[in-house]
Amino acid sequence: MEMGGEGRDGDITGDVEDFATYLDLEGKSPQTIRMYSYYVSRFLREGGKLSARSALRFLTRLRRSGYSNRSLNLVVQALRAYFRFEEMDEEAEKLRPPKVPRSLPKSLTREEVKRLLSVIPEGRKRDRLIVMLLYGAGLRVSELCNLKIGDVDLDRGIITVRGGKGAKDRVVPIPASLADMIRDYIASRSDDSEYVIVEERRRKKGKLSTKTVWYLLKRYGEKAGVEVTPHRLRHSFATHMLERGVDIRAIQELLGHSNLSTTQIYTRVTVEHLKKAQEKAKLLEDLL
Repeated sequence: MEMGGEGRDGDITGDVEDFATYLDLEGKSPQTIRMYSYYVSRFLREGGKLSARSALRFLTRLRRSGYSNRSLNLVVQALRAYFRFEEMDEEAEKLRPPKVPRSLPKSLTREEVKRLLSVIPEGRKRDRLIVMLLYGAGLRVSELCNLKIGDVDLDRGIITVRGGKGAKDRVVPIPASLADMIRDYIASRSDDSEYVIVEERRRKKGKLSTKTVWYLLKRYGEKAGVEVTPHRLRHSFATHMLERGVDIRAIQELLGHSNLSTTQIYTRVTVEHLKKAQEKAKLLEDLL
C-alpha cells in the first residue's frame, strides 16, 4: 500500500532534520546547514531518489528555471553531502559541480577604511569596534557575533576564536589599540552578557545578530560612499597584510583557512593592485 502524502512529508522532514544534525556535527556553519537542508528537502519533495541520475535530473530542472552555475554548484555540494550522509559515497562522487569562474575578492583601500570610520561617531563605541574587529582581526561576521568576553585576553592582546569554519579554534593576536577599544566598550555597558558585543535595542538584548552587523555597515557605508560588507572588511585585512609584506602562511593562520590555496587568492589581488599602480605610473610611455 502506498504511503499518503502526509506520511511521506513527515518522513522527509525527519530525514532532513537528521541530515542537519549530521552537518552540525561536521562543523558546518548555520547558514550552510540552512541552505543544504533547503535544497535536499526540495530534492526529496520533488521525488528525488538516492542516485546520481536522479540528482542530475533535478539539477537540469533548476538550470532550465534559470539557476546559474554558481547556484548549481551550491546545490551539488548539498546533494553530495546528503548522499554521503546516507552512505551513498559512490553516487556522491558521480556528481560533479559545474565550473564557476573564481572571482577576485574585493577589498577596500586604506583610505576607504579611514573614511568609513570617520562617519561613525566617536560615541558609537560598539559600532566602531565592530568595524575594527572585522578589519583589524579579520574575523568572520559569525565569529564576531559569537565572540565571548572569556575568549579575549586583553592583557596579552589575544583573541581565541572558538569553533570557526570547520569547527576549528584559532588564536588571533590584536594590537594594544584594539584591546583598549574592547576594554573601553565593555566597561561602558551595564549588562551582564557573556558576549563581547551585544544588541542595544530593548527588544533584542543579548548576543549581536549578523543581521544587525550587515545593517550597520550598509548604513555607514552609504554615508561614507563606500561599498562595504563584513566579508569585504575581512578581505581588506588579508590584502593589506599581504601588501605590507606579511608571510602568506601567517595570514592563512590568522584567517583560519584550512588550505593555503584558499589564502593564495590574495596574492592575485595584490598582483592586480601592483599592475594598476604600474600602469598609472606610465614609466615606459616616453621610452617606447
